[in-house]
Amino acid sequence: MAPIAVASTTTSEFFTNLKTSIVSPQPNTLHDVIAQAVDSCPSHELGFITSSAHDSSIQTKTFSAFNQYVRNLARAMLEWGKPTGSIVVVYLTEHEDNMAAVWACLLAGYVPCLQPALSAQQAHKEGHVAHIKNLFGSAIWLTNELGAEQISTISGLEVHLLSELKGSAETFNVSADWVGYEAKADDEAILFLTSGSTGFSKAVVHTHRTIIAACRAKGKSYGLTSESRVLNWVGFDHVAGSLEMHITPLLYGASQLHVHASAILADPLRLLRLIDEKSIELSFAPNFLLSKLTRDLEKRTDLFGTFDLSSIKRINSGGEAVVSKTAKAFAATMKQLSKNPSAVSFDISPGFGMTETCAGCIYHPVDVLTNEPTHEFLDLGRPIDGCEMRVVDPADGSTLRPDGESGELQVRGPMVFVRYYNNAEATSSSFVEGGCGRIKDTVIVHGVSYGIPELETHLQTVEGVTHSFLGAAPYRAPGQETEGFIIFYSPTFDLDGADASSKLFATHRALRDICVKMITLPPQFIVPIPVNQMEKTTLGKLSRARLISLFKQGQLAKHIARSEELLSEARGATFVAPSTKTEKALSKIYAGIFNLAESEMSASDNFFELGGTSIDVIRLKREGEAHFDLPEIPTIQVLKHPVISSLANYVDSLLSKDGKTEEYDPIVPLQLTGNKTPIFFVHPGVGEVLIFVNLAKYFQNERPFYALRARGFEPGHPFFTSMDEMVSCYAAAVKRTQATGPYAIAGYSYGGVVAFEVAKRLEAMGEEVKFVGLINIPPHIADRMHEIDWTGGMLNLSYFLGLVSKHDANDLAPALRPMTRKEQLEVVWKLSPPDRLVELQLTPEKLDHWVDIAGSLIECGKDYNPSGSVSATDVFYAIPLRGSKSDWLNNQLKPWSGFSRGEPSYTDVPGQHYTLMDFDHVPQFQKIFRGRLEARGL
Repeated sequence: MAPIAVASTTTSEFFTNLKTSIVSPQPNTLHDVIAQAVDSCPSHELGFITSSAHDSSIQTKTFSAFNQYVRNLARAMLEWGKPTGSIVVVYLTEHEDNMAAVWACLLAGYVPCLQPALSAQQAHKEGHVAHIKNLFGSAIWLTNELGAEQISTISGLEVHLLSELKGSAETFNVSADWVGYEAKADDEAILFLTSGSTGFSKAVVHTHRTIIAACRAKGKSYGLTSESRVLNWVGFDHVAGSLEMHITPLLYGASQLHVHASAILADPLRLLRLIDEKSIELSFAPNFLLSKLTRDLEKRTDLFGTFDLSSIKRINSGGEAVVSKTAKAFAATMKQLSKNPSAVSFDISPGFGMTETCAGCIYHPVDVLTNEPTHEFLDLGRPIDGCEMRVVDPADGSTLRPDGESGELQVRGPMVFVRYYNNAEATSSSFVEGGCGRIKDTVIVHGVSYGIPELETHLQTVEGVTHSFLGAAPYRAPGQETEGFIIFYSPTFDLDGADASSKLFATHRALRDICVKMITLPPQFIVPIPVNQMEKTTLGKLSRARLISLFKQGQLAKHIARSEELLSEARGATFVAPSTKTEKALSKIYAGIFNLAESEMSASDNFFELGGTSIDVIRLKREGEAHFDLPEIPTIQVLKHPVISSLANYVDSLLSKDGKTEEYDPIVPLQLTGNKTPIFFVHPGVGEVLIFVNLAKYFQNERPFYALRARGFEPGHPFFTSMDEMVSCYAAAVKRTQATGPYAIAGYSYGGVVAFEVAKRLEAMGEEVKFVGLINIPPHIADRMHEIDWTGGMLNLSYFLGLVSKHDANDLAPALRPMTRKEQLEVVWKLSPPDRLVELQLTPEKLDHWVDIAGSLIECGKDYNPSGSVSATDVFYAIPLRGSKSDWLNNQLKPWSGFSRGEPSYTDVPGQHYTLMDFDHVPQFQKIFRGRLEARGL
């Protein structure tokens, strides 16, 4: 592999560019790594942007200052009186806190174990913490106030707060080379927890020797020097964040900037600004994020030629395979956004590694714009120095596979972990003769690893599946951006039986539902294989590798064809041929959206049951308007008429111009299948409910999902004028839809207080309300409502709709306020991505009217003062619009406890206030939310 050239760069206000270079660093322990960095580059800096930062302000510490800080922390740790080698579970959120805690543990002679975010599901969280306590034989946790709150229900833990440790450390001023313990190369250094996707987490033991071997080889591969500048936004609890993007650059004296992921995801332009302003040379982004950044940035034609991106030389990409076309699109977009496209030349370097190999251990940097990729995915190249790999037959774990054939990957080298902590059985099963580690049974979806054995356990419970004759295997179809999977199983019924079609339909539907709810995606294929034709190994197991091989070779084609024939037969039993001209036209549009044959479309097909998303709704609306030459098919009518025949009737009424103004009904049914208690979701402060479409699909065949939409969008419908009027309207609508309880109602943001009031109203009617979900909203909103003027409301709405970035929404307000309303709209309109305006079919007049709707809801909330109580509340909290998450929870959200007669729950959910329902976060949110519904007995 050719060495990576690192261009020289100019001095920036953040990085001090020292003309020094560390040649062939040879430390033996991590203690040596930090000491060497301080001696060689004392003025180089570690920079941090936190999750609560509203701008690009960077908190910095020089290597020298950081060294002093963590040694004082380490000295303060000794006051705990714990013996050398004690394990400390580090459970923190921000990069700087995690980093400081890990180094303090190392220097004090303790072994840090990095704990990722705990599950929001109480039972799983408590089970995990109990497992960790048992695994380590003790339970020392170092966390913040929010983390302490999360584990407060679990007894027997020794919890130390970082804030208190910092306070104690201020009383010490140890020497710059002080250590509480002189480490040895083969001492345990850091423990990393596996994902726990195949059960409870295992603790991977890495020594000083394994970590340094990995980091030395990585840095050589990256071409790092002490003049390099690294930007990281991978969580520190992940090996890629801590070892690959911190200890590796520290080993070479490189300056580092660590950004909380939420800061980039909320505003992708921040990544470009930081590369520009801080002359960043190396960063990291997995394939799905390269894809997201491209989607978000390639539409910003107004920003083409804006940034200096000449410094970036390499972007590592791991977690899943890198799609060649995604890499090319990203690189091309970076050039378009650059002030000087000819100066932009960087490698995208796909990599592979595991927690057990200290993250990446094989890379292949390539400039995809000058070297045309030869395969669908970017090649991985050759392993780093000292690492060896081989591909073997999974049946025996030792026979080498010929080039080009798939098999089991085995890895060995000095960077491979030494063992799983206190788990000899797992350690033994992970190694074969020769010191090679074996692959795990997982499928990786958008960079998140899910355990196949756990999935299979749940799938085995489906009626129609022969016990022990089901296997799920990872599979990536050509052109697919992320990994998927196939289910192979033997049905309990005869595939040639009289009722085979209905039984197969029910079985496959149940298998899909479980997959969507557990790992957020349906299987790409479900292949039923008669039990007498399903081969097992001599150990009585299904060979996933063989099943995938047979599938790729086409040897399962007859089973797939029979399945499709039976499913078509089942579908035909309820098939209604489109009869009118309008039904036939809509059938063609539906078929195009869902990539189905037009002949397969039934007039009774439901848009959402076919898998329609919020983006698909907009597409259906636009294509329908174009085909029927209508000025507008209101989005709400698409939502209210998802069935082809129903939507056709509505379109016919528009075409005949006899469509009268419909009576306002706040209820929008987004999903009507399933027998469990329905859920009602109240709109956020913008009044619209399209945001719930992607959430509703996860409740298919489980429970109906209704959304409540504000009044005022349709002509002739006046705005609400008071909270009482709104609540009365919504409570009556809920009762019309579901005559009797128990009820489940939730509200997102502003909708949370409305949901609370509707629940109170239903209880006052004598009804039982078993679930009240309050999503990222405090009970006291009046002060906040008074703070929002028309300008603020317009910017909030514009950010919510994706018209402006969070950065722009925060910065524009002072400049806009002196302008007229029309002038303010013109500014926002010019900043808005043209494609997004077309996608939403907005006009300046529609945006203006929408701001008025949102403003009417703000007015309703200005006099709101919560009172009374409901049976119980479930509060879900994400990163707030401003301030820290801890303050948001403890000072803003906890007061809900005063309005709940039963024990309230407070559940952490991923994302930020405006992003927790988007495509990136809703898969995890639905799992958490459904868990709380079930916990309330619904």
